[in-house]
Formats: sequence, structure tokens, C-alpha cells
Amino acid sequence: MKKYRKKKKPKSPKALAKDKAWNAFSRYIRKSYSDDLGYVQCVTCGIQKQWTGECMQAGHFIDSRNNTVLFDERIVYPQCYSCNIPKKGNKVSYTIFMNKLGHSMEEIEEFESLKFKTKKMTTQDFEEVAETYDAKFNALTP
Repeated sequence: MKKYRKKKKPKSPKALAKDKAWNAFSRYIRKSYSDDLGYVQCVTCGIQKQWTGECMQAGHFIDSRNNTVLFDERIVYPQCYSCNIPKKGNKVSYTIFMNKLGHSMEEIEEFESLKFKTKKMTTQDFEEVAETYDAKFNALTP
């Protein structure tokens, strides 16, 4: 018996703009921490890989994809796929990393509280985020 796949609905303009903004932001985060040879270190396990491709990601300290934390540079750093997805952010190591950066426990608790806040963003907001991070990325590229 043949199984039929449900057709995916086409994404809305807002969802497409959000994807574009996320891709620009993620690309900027990974590239901004890379060395001259294009390698970036995972902040939680220390492995080094090329910033391009899917091996390295922009991992959030806060395990939430809401708009309040999605584009917050203070809490997004390069993470390898293994730490970010299967290990769900490798929270213990990420907290140690944040402490080493000089964040106090009060700041870390403040960051944690962000996942309970909401921030409405429009299609135009996402387009502006994409433009901002495309420009920041281009400024990094010689």
C-alpha cells in the first residue's frame, strides 16, 4: 500500500522573512567567531570545525525560539550540531561558558526569564533584521 505524503503548505511571507533573518543572523554569528582559516570553536565542547555548512550552528543559551531571544547576540554563540541538537544545547557547559564570559548568575537568570516574554515582529521587522545581519556579515568579509 502506497503512503501519501501530505503536501506542505507554502510558507507565508512573514515565515519566509523570518527564515531569511535567521539565516543572516546565524551566518553572521558563526563567521564573526571564526579564525582566519574559517574555523570556529563550539562554545560547549570545544571542537573546531568550519563555520560554513551544517556542522556548526548558532546555538542559543536559552532553549527557546521565540522572537525575544532569537536574535539576541548576548546569548547566541557558535555550537556544533551535536551539542546544539541531540544534547539540547549542552546547558551545563553553556552555563560554564557564560560564567567565563563574565556573566553573573543574576544576568543568567535574567536571560532565562526572557523565554517567558513575548515580542511581536512583523514581516518588515524580520526583513530589517536580515538586512542588518547581511550588512554585518559583509563587513566581516574582506
